[in-house]
Amino acid sequence: MFIEALNGNSEGGLFSKMDKLDFVAIGHLIKETIEFPEKRVGPILGSPVAYSSVTAAKLGMKVGMVTKIGKDMPEDLLKPLAEVNVNKRGIKIGEETTTNLLIYDRLGNKRIEYLKRAPDIFFEDIPTDYLKAEIIFICPMNYEVLVETVKTIRKKSKATLTVDLGGYGGAASSKHPRDRKFLKKLVGYFDIVKVSSEDCQHLFLSEEISYPKKIADLLIKWGASIGIVTLGEKGCIVATKTDKFEVPTLPNKAVDCTGAGDVFCAGFLAEYLKTKDARKSALFANVTSSLVVESTGGVTVQRMPTSSMVYEKIKAFDAFNAS
Repeated sequence: MFIEALNGNSEGGLFSKMDKLDFVAIGHLIKETIEFPEKRVGPILGSPVAYSSVTAAKLGMKVGMVTKIGKDMPEDLLKPLAEVNVNKRGIKIGEETTTNLLIYDRLGNKRIEYLKRAPDIFFEDIPTDYLKAEIIFICPMNYEVLVETVKTIRKKSKATLTVDLGGYGGAASSKHPRDRKFLKKLVGYFDIVKVSSEDCQHLFLSEEISYPKKIADLLIKWGASIGIVTLGEKGCIVATKTDKFEVPTLPNKAVDCTGAGDVFCAGFLAEYLKTKDARKSALFANVTSSLVVESTGGVTVQRMPTSSMVYEKIKAFDAFNAS
């Protein structure tokens, strides 16, 4: 079983300390129950670190995870991590798993109730060789990756450091201080910064929220090399130090949008690792996300697409538009 393996084998999966990881995600795994107006789903495996890690592995990357869970985490929920061979040396076991209730209303708006919370994640929790990964993705739910942890990672690692701002006061967080000074300092540590339009409602000023292009520009001004604002079914806006553009999403039949932003990030980073092309990476990310929202059930291997599935959908869409 997965938790038994964590206790008994510090190496994890098929990877050893000599294998350089492509992608390391840092944040809490969560035991989540989703309440829709017409049904209740769960408990399931959730959280940005879970969605992004399993997606990244399905897209062909060697993946590691830094998180903290408790003995109360059901073994069955962790199976997807083992199935895609996520390196488990960064998973620490304590007494409690972060546990929440995700509630959607009939308009698609959501709110989160936290029932339990695992301890914060510190720099000392990160296996040393994880710092050699190509990409480190900081993706907390509720501030669990401390800014001091981020600051030390920035000093100690040459990885492309990426963040989803949602866990620092966005829609998933239990508090929304709208602290401009804090946000500006945080963004300055990262190469790639992503924020959703939903999170912008909590993080940015009222005069900025209606102009996502300005928010993308602001992320660059604050120090990021790439700033991304995701817009749900409308796609995303991407800003770099020399360019700014919109990338539409492809048509899909959305069933459950939970985790769509996390999957987007994994898709973007997987393609960016190959191409270093922000525009191509944004399109790839949009399509990756559009495939996942067509089914539900939390983090499962079956929900997450392979690279070939993403490329095939892009090719089919291009062919349709050209006909």
